[in-house]
Formats: sequence, C-alpha cells, structure tokens
Amino acid sequence: MGVVNDWPLVGREQELAFARRALADAEVCGLLLTGRAGAGKTRLAKVLLAELAAGGARTHWVRAMSSASTIPFGAFAHLLPGSADGTADRAHRLNQVAGHLTRGAEGRRLVLCVDDAHLLDDLSATLVHQLAATASAFVVVIAPHGVSVPDPVFAMWKDRVAERLDVGELTRPQTAELVTAVLGGRLEDGAEHRLWHLTLGNPLFLRELLQGGLDSGALSATDGVWRWSGALRATPRLVELIEIRTDRVDADERRLLELLAFGEPLGCEPLLRLGAARVLASAERAGLVVSERTGRRLNVRLAHPLYAEVIRRRTSPLRQRDTYRILAGTLDLTGARRAEDKPRLVRWRLAAGLPTDPELVRAAAETLLRKDFPQAEQLAAEAVRLSGGFAAKFLLAQVRIAGGRHADADALLAELAGETVSDVQHARVAGTRARNLAFGLNRFSDAEVVLDTAETAVSGTADDLVIARAALRAAAGASRAALDLLGPALDRNHRGDELRLGALVVAAGALAESGRTEACLGVVEEGLAIAASGASVPGSRVRLEHARIVALCRAGRLEEAEDLAGEDYRDAVRDRWGPALAGAAASLGTVALAYGNVRAAIRRLREALAVEGHDQPYEFRPAVTGAWARASAMAGRPEDVDLPGPLGDWAGAWAAAARGELTRAAQLAAAAASAAEASGRAAVAAEIRHDLVRFGVPEFSSDLDGPLVSLYAAHTRALSTGDAAGLDTVASAFAGTGARLLAAEAAAEAARLHRTAGKLGSAVGSAQRAQSWLASCEDAATPALALLDTPLDLTVRELEIARLVATGLTSRAVADRLVVSVRTVDNVLHGVYAKLGISGRRELASVVGRPEPGSNPGDGP
Repeated sequence: MGVVNDWPLVGREQELAFARRALADAEVCGLLLTGRAGAGKTRLAKVLLAELAAGGARTHWVRAMSSASTIPFGAFAHLLPGSADGTADRAHRLNQVAGHLTRGAEGRRLVLCVDDAHLLDDLSATLVHQLAATASAFVVVIAPHGVSVPDPVFAMWKDRVAERLDVGELTRPQTAELVTAVLGGRLEDGAEHRLWHLTLGNPLFLRELLQGGLDSGALSATDGVWRWSGALRATPRLVELIEIRTDRVDADERRLLELLAFGEPLGCEPLLRLGAARVLASAERAGLVVSERTGRRLNVRLAHPLYAEVIRRRTSPLRQRDTYRILAGTLDLTGARRAEDKPRLVRWRLAAGLPTDPELVRAAAETLLRKDFPQAEQLAAEAVRLSGGFAAKFLLAQVRIAGGRHADADALLAELAGETVSDVQHARVAGTRARNLAFGLNRFSDAEVVLDTAETAVSGTADDLVIARAALRAAAGASRAALDLLGPALDRNHRGDELRLGALVVAAGALAESGRTEACLGVVEEGLAIAASGASVPGSRVRLEHARIVALCRAGRLEEAEDLAGEDYRDAVRDRWGPALAGAAASLGTVALAYGNVRAAIRRLREALAVEGHDQPYEFRPAVTGAWARASAMAGRPEDVDLPGPLGDWAGAWAAAARGELTRAAQLAAAAASAAEASGRAAVAAEIRHDLVRFGVPEFSSDLDGPLVSLYAAHTRALSTGDAAGLDTVASAFAGTGARLLAAEAAAEAARLHRTAGKLGSAVGSAQRAQSWLASCEDAATPALALLDTPLDLTVRELEIARLVATGLTSRAVADRLVVSVRTVDNVLHGVYAKLGISGRRELASVVGRPEPGSNPGDGP
C-alpha cells in the first residue's frame, strides 16, 4: 500500500486566507512563500494556482534549477517564444519575454509561480520583478528559509510590491489530523507521539516516514486503529534529502554534527571550551543546529531529529567509538553535575571502551529503568559482565521482569538463590521470584512453593516474603487477607526503602478494592514519594497510580481521576515504556467506564491488554479484562466471558443482561457481590450490588459511606417505591458526579414511571434529559436504556420475557432459561399482548425490539 499522491491540505486555513487576501488586493502583485524544506510551501502554492485556474486565470509554473542558473531565462525556457531574438540587448529581451507571457494570457489574469527562486538566473529574476512591479502578472515566489535570493526577487518584498508569507511546520494536532486523513483511521497514541517527535510537523518528513512504514509492513491497521511495529525508519529518498543538507559542511562542522547525533542535547559550555565557537555559529546560521535554554543551561541540538538518525547511520563503528570518547571528555569538563549527566557519562565511557566502575554502571541502569528501558537493560547486563556481584545480577533480573522476559528472569533468580549469602538476600530473591512466577508466568502454585521453601530457610520474619504473599492474596481478590498480612510490615519503619515501597504498592490496590479511599490515597502519595527518591521496585509507579484512579472513581471523584489519568497517559506515551502505557490506558478505561463512555472504555481497556514486549501490571490484569468484558456487554456486544471466580460472575452478569437474560444476570451479580463482600472488597461489592438495581432488582446494601454509595442507596429507594420525582433527583445527582450513564438510566426509569402515572409532560422531560446525558455515552446499550425505546408500561419481567420471545425462543426455552414454568411464561405473554394491543409473538420484535446480531440468543424455536 502506498501513501496517496495528493495529500489533503490540513492546517493551512490561515495561510490560505492570507494568500487570498493578497490576491484580492489591487496594491499587491506578488506573494513570497518561505519556510523550511518540506514545510509544504509548494503544496500550498499548487492549491492556490488550482483555485485561480478554476476561476479563469492563466497560470504558469516555473521551477528554477541550479543546472540552469547560468543560462539567461533558463528557468523560463519552456515558456519562451521560438522566435525570440537572442542578439537583442537586455532590456529588449526582457520586454519581449514579458510581452509574450502577457499576450498569451489572452485578457485573463496572468499568475506566475516560481519554485526554488533562489536558483534563478539574473535575467529570470529581473523578469519576475518586472512582471510584479508593472502589475502585468501576479507572481508567487517560493524560496527556502535561510537562503539568499537574487536581488530583484528580494526587492519585490522590500519595495512592498509583494507580501511575504512564512509557512511553518504543522502543529501536533494538525499533524495528527493529517495522518488520520491520509490513513483513513486513527494512529495509536504511542506511534503518533514518536511520529510527531521525529517529524516536528514537517509534512515532507511525515510523508516519507508513513510511506516507509506502509512499504515495510511496519504500519498496519487493527480494529480501525493504525499501529506501528518496530522502529520508525526514514525512506531512502528522505535519507538522500537529509544527506544533501548535512553533507555541505567542513570537517569541523561534520564532527559537531556527529557529536550532537550521538549525544544531544549538549551543553554549550563544554563545546565552547573545546574551541567550537566558530563551528557552532556557522552551523546555526546554516540551520543545521539550534540552541535553546533549559533552566540555566544553554543546550545545543540538531535542527531536526531525523538528522541524527541519518548521521548515525552513516558513521563508521571506529568513528562512533572516537565520537563517544570526545563526548565523555566534554561531560568530564563540567563534572557531570546534573542527575541526568551521570547515566550519560557511563554510557559514553562504555561505548568508547574506557574503564568504568561496575557500581556506577549498575546505578546508571537503575536511574534509567523508567526513562529508557533498552539502555537500562544494556547497562544492567554490562554491570554483570564487569563482575558487579549480587546487586548487578538482581537488578538484571528486575529489568528482565520489567521487559516481559519472565522465563529469563526466573532462570537468573533461580541461579541467584544458590548464591545468596544472607537471609536478607535469600528473602529478597525468593519474594521477587514468587511474584514473577505468579504474575509473569501464571504459575501461582509454584510461587507459593517458593515462598513456603524460603520461609523455612530464613530465620525470623522476612518482610520480602510477607509482601510477596500479600501480593498473591490481593491478586486473587482476597483484599482483607492481603491487608492483614501487610499490617506488621507497614507498621515497621522501613523509611524510604524498597521493602516499604513494595508493601505500599500491594496495600494501595487492596485499599482501593475495599473502598478505603482516603487511606488508599495516603498510601499512594507516600509510595510515589519513595519511588521518586530512588527506591526501585519494578512497576511500582504504575500500580500506585492505577490504584489511585480506581479509588477516586469508586468514590465518585471522576474529574479528579480523569485529570490524573490523562497526565499519567501523556507521560507514559512520552517515555514509551510498556508497563506505564498499559497502566495508564487501563486507568483511562476505568475512568471512561465510570463516566459511561462505553466506546472509549473499550478502546482504552483493549489498548491496556494489547501492550506487548514489556511487563504488564499483572496484579490488576484480571480486573482490566473483566472491565473490558463488562464494557463490551454494556455496548450490546457480549463477548465470550471465561474468567474465573467472582470477576467472571460479574462480567458474565453483564453478558447475560446484554442478551436480555435479566434473571440470569441478577443471579450472577448476586453471587459476585457476595464473593466480593466475603473477601473484603467492599467497594467492588457496592458497585455490583448497584448493578443488581440496574438489572431491575432494587435491593442495595453496603457498609461503606461516601457520595456515590449514598446515591446507589437513593436510587434503590426511589425505584423500589416508584418515586419518579426521586429518580429525577437521583439522575441529576449522578450527572453531578460525572456518572452520566447512571444518570441517563435513572432518568429513563423516571420517564417510565411518569408515563405510567399519566404525567406525559414529565415523562417527556425525563426522557429528554436521559438522551442529553447519553450523548456522551457512546455505544451504551444497557437494560435500563431500553426503556427509552420500548413501551413504558411493561414491567421489567414482562419486558424480559417479551424480548426473549422476540428473538425466536419458544416458551419452553424461555422458561428453562429463567427457571420458571411454561405456564408462567405464557401468562406473562398474554398480559404483554393485551397491554401492547398486538395479536401474538410475530409482532413482538417490531414493538419491543430485537437484540443486535451476534448477541447469542441461545436455543432456537
């Protein structure tokens, strides 16, 4: 597949408006388009000329070339009359050519566009100026930014004969809009982030990278979303374009470009100490490098990220080694004062073959574990090679876990278990190995064996083992048991160390499930502070941040949760780190589901589950899978739910509801709620109990306090007592928290009760409010919403049976599914026919609706 030849013009509304105003101004006879190479100057000019030609103007396109820059009228050769007098003087020849062009317009407006005007020969440049100055033609001149144009062309702008328009790169939103328009679908956020930072809105670079991705198969669409596998690579054409620009330098400038390609950004001070002042100035004037102030430091970098890729590709291994030696020397000049300088210095010294302390290498790997995972793994392996001992091997195992290489990590941890020399080391290795076995390799029983064996071998209580055991309990849904185990470990004052961070991570998730919001938020805050101080527990930030989002959502603080989740996601996309991206996407999906935006929830939760090649937050992966299944069912598209335990019951309840089996849905939900209560997950239980209300069983109980739980109870009371006005109040209160789907459902129920009471005006008002809230609940199709599209005087049981029969099920099949007698089904049906004024089951589908295709109605007639 190739990128379309004529790209849509995106993000150029202001430039087009400016150009059109210039064309309409009788005092203006020219337009100078300038900008960086590839910014889209030529594309903009072509759109303008096409508009003018369609309006009746006579247009000509002229492209200057260096090969014709010494030939008089070389650029205009294809437009010159065959009888031109080559012996005439300069003025006569100019008049002759100008007259030929104006006469050829035959009374229409003459518009001339000159591309690469900096390459015009003298006579051609003078002709362009003369045509504009005498108003014989409107002239559009295109020239790259930062080059010298012939004096006659420059005089057009200086003498105000022409207007100047600087064409800049596209903004990030404009770039995303263009990519979507070209591909015909959305690009995943991670790829969009990388594409933006490689192209910086340059349409030419964007085009070539997209073409390269399509040609290589690295860019492909799945479920309507385009994803990029592997690295973003420049096409040979783009490499040639960049090489033309970067090759026009002397030896000193070439060395500066190489230093920046392998080490940017570099501080200006060490470069000046190396005597690079002249080279810096000339490279900046040529547009090859840019300087920018970051805090108090003046940094220098290449003018475009793709320059670095091309230069690195063309630099030989020997020259790379020498480049890293110089880089290490430049950083030594400033003493590597900043925190980010030390990992860079270690990397450069290793790449240059210089002796390096293995402890410094290990410390650098720990620093980079969140920011640059591939470099962290490389440095950790190098620390082991340099005989870094237990600490280096243990760190490499952690890096492998974070990288999704769980089998390799287990092999290394098993090896380390035989090398431990203290109880502390033994417990640390065993605890880490148990979590990797359970959450990375799904070997929970083996994980329990590792912990049992370690507990008999270690004297006294080892918090590493306790925390690992608690993590396994929490992952199995036993929040109360996990918190009971963690109690002593949390009471011990592990100030700022990894043990306390590990305990806080497990506690945060368990507290979020139990509904202890403030306690959870306090634990998260402490854990994040410890992580920021340098303590290293793989995935700790991901788990803490997700627990915070879950707790806030279950407390009804959706706007706060949305802001934090969005910030986490932007950081994860920027860092390009798999665990963070999976966790942040799961958080966004959690928020979207709480709002009721089912489509967004499905997309984000699916994104979280699809992250590959890195450790995912396995402790909450089952919960994410369950949320995705529930969201799919809420969209009226129940998936095959094969989840163990109470999470499976909860998702299965929604799948049954989506198939119209509300009785079955209520049974499964009740079982799931009971299991959650028994394990101490009070917040989960409260949410499931309210889902029972949504399935038409107005029974709710919870020991929790809080705004959302209070609304659950108020919803139940209003529904059970038939209080339509109370339901309207509950609906508004749900909307106030942001739970717009719950608000729409309560309003739909209110509309039904109003209509039953004969208050048609109130019924219409409630229904309209429900529809307004549903506008932001894309794809939502829950049982309560069916009340908006079906007869409102049917009871929940009547509607359930009518809809099942409408799918084609026999009375026997419906009775078996609902565990009632066939007589009961037939009696309910007769009542439905009487209320609806229909004669039989053939007419039911047109009145009560039929489930969407693929909803698996079950038994045939």
